[in-house]
Amino acid sequence: MRWITEFFQSVFEAIFGFCRHNNQSRPFTIEGHTYKVCMDCSQQIFYSPDTMLPLSRRELRHMRAAQATASVAVMPATAEAREAVARRSRKTAAA
Repeated sequence: MRWITEFFQSVFEAIFGFCRHNNQSRPFTIEGHTYKVCMDCSQQIFYSPDTMLPLSRRELRHMRAAQATASVAVMPATAEAREAVARRSRKTAAA
């Protein structure tokens, strides 16, 4: 009988996108993201740091879109690579 409840629970999670387990960690913030972790299925439930309520699907999509568009600047390791980056930036600035 347990497999029946597990089956319906997995279908529920697939349709609605979040788990309904009661065994969750407390909310914590790491690298600017506040979330709980389900101890049963290890799913992350993101929270708003202002209201300490779970994020809606819309808010979660906006958060992920902002992360995807954020650019990461990495300094080249060698002097030649740094010079190539500087030339490229001068070329685009002149155009």
